[in-house]
Amino acid sequence: MFIVFEGIDGCGKSTQAKLLADWLQAQGKRVLLTAEPTKGRIGLFLREILAGKTIVDPRTLALLFTADRYEHLAREIEPALKRNTIVVSERYYHSTICYQAAQGVSWNWLVDLNKFARKPDYTFLLDVPPKQSVRRKTAVEIFEEEKFLEKVRDNYLKLNRNVIKVDGSKRPEKVFEEIKGRVKLK
Repeated sequence: MFIVFEGIDGCGKSTQAKLLADWLQAQGKRVLLTAEPTKGRIGLFLREILAGKTIVDPRTLALLFTADRYEHLAREIEPALKRNTIVVSERYYHSTICYQAAQGVSWNWLVDLNKFARKPDYTFLLDVPPKQSVRRKTAVEIFEEEKFLEKVRDNYLKLNRNVIKVDGSKRPEKVFEEIKGRVKLK
């Protein structure tokens, strides 16, 4: 099973991914908790860009995120799934589409670029108003301005198909109860 958490910065992805991974392990399941950008070389370079240390064109950024994703799938996600390990990921191709489209990159180009990516079994969109997400954030990244996050949120809300929207503005325990209730274990 492959489960993805999506949403704007500060929506609670890390908290909910960790809660779900811990709960699944308590149910006796093997779990890989992972994230994009990864901790690989491309992912580390992406973190430099996100921290504002390097500036690149939005299309280049989309290509880098997609290259990191390809490596992520090949080195972590697919091998784990073949071992019957549940994979829980913070961010996936939805982030590239929503964030880089908000930067002005063609939505269709971004979708085409990510066609290779395995479809998750569950994609949870933690929906939080940008004003609230900005208040929650402690680290500073290039995309954490309220007006920009409004565009990104609007893009996420366009992803109606195969995405489970959850109100991420509630207390973490309430959000988790809703998520847990949606995941069907085999």
